[in-house]
Amino acid sequence: MKISRNWNKFWIGLALGIFLPVVFFVTIYLIGYSKISFVEFVKFTFMMKMLPKIISLCVVPNLAVFYFFLNREFWYATRGIILATILSTLSIFLFIIL
Repeated sequence: MKISRNWNKFWIGLALGIFLPVVFFVTIYLIGYSKISFVEFVKFTFMMKMLPKIISLCVVPNLAVFYFFLNREFWYATRGIILATILSTLSIFLFIIL
């Protein structure tokens, strides 16, 4: 499968790096906790100090996208994925501190 060089943009990597963890977070909610509201799910995970762990799991798909872009030498998109992952890591640290 041939991927166009148009995908080699920083903002595409950043958008994918932010979008994928959100999709996986919602998927975790829908699969395991759909009987309660989404807001209650977030409050519950925050109170039980599970939110950083769940966010960490949600960032794992970024690794696959990172290697996908890396193998095709899409350096700018790869940088976007890295920045999104760093931002996710910072949010995890903030949740741990709170």
